Amino acid sequence: VEEDIFNFKIVFQEPLVVALPETHPIANQSSVSLRSLSNEPFILFPRPIAPGLYDRIISLCQQADFSPTVAQQAIQMQTIVSLVAAEMGIAIVPESLQHLQRTGVVYKAIQPSSQVAIATIWRRNDTSPTVQRFLEVVLQTCC
Repeated sequence: VEEDIFNFKIVFQEPLVVALPETHPIANQSSVSLRSLSNEPFILFPRPIAPGLYDRIISLCQQADFSPTVAQQAIQMQTIVSLVAAEMGIAIVPESLQHLQRTGVVYKAIQPSSQVAIATIWRRNDTSPTVQRFLEVVLQTCC
């Protein structure tokens, strides 16, 4: 983000977890080493739709000394979790997805732990009432 043109504020951060088929050999572990996923097929968002999340997952894998094999891409979290339930692969997802409670899927903490951030970004010189009101609501809600 070009800081002289845009302002941004992180409004929320949450841990990433791995979604595994409940029949996966490591599904009973309390947490999962990222490195132990190096030979797994990954299900990801397409990069054009969620570049921040996609890049974060790829970066985490590279930090664990592997490049993930992307078996499938899907544009909705529910679809990604359904593909995991169908045993088509594993997915690294925001922790809040555990609330979907999809049959056949378990969620495990990743070691080392990592978080993903959600931010709001706006043009620094935009003084429109709509943008200002939006920022007021977001900043009151989150921060």
